[in-house]
Amino acid sequence: MKKHYILAALVLALTFIHQSLQAQNKYLIMGDKAYASMQFIPAIDYYTKALSNFAGNPDEKNQIIFKQADCYLKMNNLKKAENTYQRLIKSKYANKKPLVLFYCAQVLTAQGKYSEALPLFERFLKTSSKDVLALAGKESCELSLKDSTVDKRWTIRNMKEINSSNDDFNAVYGDSQFKTIFFSSNRKTASGKEIDNWTGGAFSDIFVATKNKADNWAITTLADKSRNVNTEANEGSICFDEQYNKLYFTRCSKFKDGKEYCQILQTDWTGNEWGKSAVIYTDSHGNVGQPAVTADGLTMIFASNRPAGSGAKDLWKCTRTSISKPFGPAENLGGKINTPGDEVFPTIFADTVVYFASNGRAGFGGLDIYRFTLRKKGTSSVTHLPRPVNSFADDFSINFEGENERGFFTSRRSGGKGGDDIYTFEKINWKATLKGMVRDEISQKPLAGSLVFMLDSKNDTIKTNTDSSGEFLFGNGQIKENTKYKLMFSKENYFSKSADVKIGILKGDSICTVNMVLQPIPDKPIPLPDIYYELNKWDLLPQYQDSLMLLVTVLNDNPKIVIELASHTDSRASDQYNDELSQKRAETVVSFITSQGINKERLVAKGYGKRMPRVLATDIKRDGYTFDRGTKLTEGYVLSIPDVKKREVAYQLNRRTEFSVIGKNFK
Repeated sequence: MKKHYILAALVLALTFIHQSLQAQNKYLIMGDKAYASMQFIPAIDYYTKALSNFAGNPDEKNQIIFKQADCYLKMNNLKKAENTYQRLIKSKYANKKPLVLFYCAQVLTAQGKYSEALPLFERFLKTSSKDVLALAGKESCELSLKDSTVDKRWTIRNMKEINSSNDDFNAVYGDSQFKTIFFSSNRKTASGKEIDNWTGGAFSDIFVATKNKADNWAITTLADKSRNVNTEANEGSICFDEQYNKLYFTRCSKFKDGKEYCQILQTDWTGNEWGKSAVIYTDSHGNVGQPAVTADGLTMIFASNRPAGSGAKDLWKCTRTSISKPFGPAENLGGKINTPGDEVFPTIFADTVVYFASNGRAGFGGLDIYRFTLRKKGTSSVTHLPRPVNSFADDFSINFEGENERGFFTSRRSGGKGGDDIYTFEKINWKATLKGMVRDEISQKPLAGSLVFMLDSKNDTIKTNTDSSGEFLFGNGQIKENTKYKLMFSKENYFSKSADVKIGILKGDSICTVNMVLQPIPDKPIPLPDIYYELNKWDLLPQYQDSLMLLVTVLNDNPKIVIELASHTDSRASDQYNDELSQKRAETVVSFITSQGINKERLVAKGYGKRMPRVLATDIKRDGYTFDRGTKLTEGYVLSIPDVKKREVAYQLNRRTEFSVIGKNFK
């Protein structure tokens, strides 16, 4: 009888285990289905039920826990994600699946726990030494631990007057007077009542906030009453055209299988309401959204997870020939901009600078804001915005008040009212001054009334004149940081000169000083330094080409002058021979100068043979011999020199080329 009881208990136990396994498998299948559809809230619930009284082996259990952690990460529930990954590290599952280390390090970085995240990145890199995102994460930790500097030019403020306890993001100005703000929010008054199983919040809508008479943001309502913009779907990530008459935005509709499909739409202001929305860009291969459109409406940059990109989400660009035409095929902005991570929320500032958010670069954690410049061919390098705009949390969606360096951005940093909050920012630029003095090269007296031109990289020109003390100054916002300038100095009857100036990244108000001396244009010929010729030769020796480049610089700086290039020989041989030889020498110099881009009509070649012996304007030391100032190197003087070697040096000093200014108004 006892045996029968034992057998019955065994059957019951096996039946219970079988039923538990069936339930476990059912919840696991349902969890995987929800996970694949990016419905992370139900996925977590199903995985939790599958783990209850789990009957599988430890590896299978850890695989489910790993998916749970990934759900928390995708939902931005960083604390639960951290706890779940740490659980897997403690169970040594990370030894079998090193990605646990990487994701846990990312979560820690996004909470500002750099010293805890760094060793995890280093452990992961021992298994995947070339992983781009892990290398960027490690660099982010090292950067943040080493430098906590806050750029005091940037001031920020939480817009508590319009933020809610939910997600509020992507604020942009809605009129040319900057009296209204359009932004996205999933607050309780949104049209979409369904819960987004990714974020856990309601579906987002576009709202508008208006300034009251006291110039405070006071009234917040839905952007439209006709529901042409806001629907039961997710609406957000907006931008306007230059006249604020066209609204571009993202709409993500939910399908029956739980997946969301995102497209870019456009609506026009009809005078009293927004008109019917129309899709202007979609892609059957992936989601598209977060549009940024140039002032003319012909170029759009957007974010998408479409194939052939560099990472999860990339920035893409497309164009159209007119605003009534559809946008053409999109091109990926390439590996200079996009990374294996996410590049999202682009904004176009002043039609040339693109701001965007990325979590695939070295930063301070989470999404950080970066910028680059659009060029005719390609883009500039990427620049990282400093603290306090960027933080260890997600920072994204920066927008500007016209072309002023102030506006709004979104951040998930601590101290806000809810999840994502809208912040104001303003960048106060340091003041840079460029000043100096212009003097006469010979007398060193100040040159009043000298003209000073300043050209930037775009060839925009600002000019001023030196005062009675010979001083000049550029300031009052005329000088920008991280910019190259060319200064041009000129005065009548003086050779003009130029100087290149680089203003670096300013760390405070600064003064850059550039002093200049101008050489009077003399009536007498000017010998070119070190232009000598071998006996009976007219070839320009290579070592003397650098000396001629100095003359090329003078001609470039003085585009109106015409010069005569005069060549001379020593006193040996006949007049006719030396006249022909010197002419060839002068023409050789002219040929070289024209090869450097100087107009030949500004150059006159003249050979004077041996008829004009040199008179030394200064003491000259050459090859160990000294020749005194005022010495005239006539044939008689040279022949009177007893030292044969010194006599040969004197002959060589006569074999020279000089230049004289013979015209000042070349057109």
